[in-house]
Amino acid sequence: MPYIRANGIRIAIDTFGSLKNQPLFLVHGLTGQRMNQEETAKQLCDDYFVITYDCRGHGQTDHPAAYTLADHGQDLLALIDALGYDQASVLGASMGSYIALQAAELDPARIDKLILVTAKAYDDGSGSSVQRLLREEGLDMATASAEEKSRILSKALWSPDVTPEKLAAYAPRMKLSGENVVALTPEETAAVNQALVGFDLRQELAKVSCQTLVIAGTYDRINPPAFGKEIAEQLPRAEYAEFPGGHLLTMEFEEDYIRCVRTFLEK
Repeated sequence: MPYIRANGIRIAIDTFGSLKNQPLFLVHGLTGQRMNQEETAKQLCDDYFVITYDCRGHGQTDHPAAYTLADHGQDLLALIDALGYDQASVLGASMGSYIALQAAELDPARIDKLILVTAKAYDDGSGSSVQRLLREEGLDMATASAEEKSRILSKALWSPDVTPEKLAAYAPRMKLSGENVVALTPEETAAVNQALVGFDLRQELAKVSCQTLVIAGTYDRINPPAFGKEIAEQLPRAEYAEFPGGHLLTMEFEEDYIRCVRTFLEK
């Protein structure tokens, strides 16, 4: 696991596949780490040079006291620069989709193809969508227990068809483990949420000139499909796909999801 200095911070990255292939950056979600995208990376690295990284404030990357979504977007662009690419494709999931979209608005020429999974283009003042759901139940993301978060999020993450047996099968992939896992403090958790408070990318969507795929989950209560449809309708070269899953459709419909991503990237 190398570190790269980019945009004034030290960023932890992993790479998969051959340098001879076209670059594809995978960007994880809120309070996650690069390992969340490892399974996707392994399934795409035969044809792409896949780069995963810990976003600012997460994992083994530096944890500044305060930052913004624009900082996240500049980090991604700086990583593309640091690895020597003029242009790269980017797939972002949940918060990762906001970062990917922000980068594409900041410098449209740097993004080859863009994939936005369970996305939204603006914040209503809550910061993360998870924070919004927790607040509806009288809880706060920085202080809620793991059990409280799990209880609230379970209905947003999965479709009604997910059985207890399926949940048990998914559980090992939901819990990151190992020496590279970094648990966030309550202060750091508050900072990652604050970085998203009030962001609004809607006014610049027309600038995103690259081919874009927007993927949503029918039963996603964190970022409902209407948010993804709004983005797809306003982007100049976007297509929309919807799976009958929740916020973790990438796991619930993994084979179909990877097939959809591959088909788009190969166009």
